[in-house]
Amino acid sequence: MGRLIKEWTKELKNEKIRVDFKEMNLGILIKFYLSKTYSMFFNFFADIIKKLLLLTEFFLFLRLILKFLDANPKTFVVSLIYQYSDIFLSPFQSIFPDIYWPRGYSIEVTTIAAMIGYALVVFVIVQILRFFYRD
Repeated sequence: MGRLIKEWTKELKNEKIRVDFKEMNLGILIKFYLSKTYSMFFNFFADIIKKLLLLTEFFLFLRLILKFLDANPKTFVVSLIYQYSDIFLSPFQSIFPDIYWPRGYSIEVTTIAAMIGYALVVFVIVQILRFFYRD
């Protein structure tokens, strides 16, 4: 390994490999590096936001199905889902009344409104991030 480094330095000294730093445009290199950094920053935060939305949407959809099927709220799993999904539904409470069907089925319109609302908020956030990141 040491011999390879010595040979490489000899090649540099013999000018077989020539690097002229005066001709390199440092501004272009910095701009390229920053654009890659911003791209990584945008992709990282956009992915996190989208995954959080997906998790929230799944959680709310699960609540919607359990409410539609009239699941027993006294069971541990159902009560846990209802308890934690109430946190996400609190901004949307009482916007629309629930829809009740004759055989005991009900559609919780608040949950549907929350799913649409959170999707719109995430869409706006991603568009704002995209606005600040320009190619």
